[in-house]
Amino acid sequence: MYAATPRDGALRAVGSRAPAATPRARLRAALLRQWREAQRCAAMNVPTGTVKRGRA
Repeated sequence: MYAATPRDGALRAVGSRAPAATPRARLRAALLRQWREAQRCAAMNVPTGTVKRGRA
């Protein structure tokens, strides 16, 4: 089993979280993700949208 988390574990996790992304950064990330996926599909010669992103 997993070890019990320390009492301040949740507080530390919140404090180390990255700042909220701006709408521009979010749009840029989405476009990059789509472009990367399209490149991968083209390389494997399969239709776009059929390849899983990240961890399955």
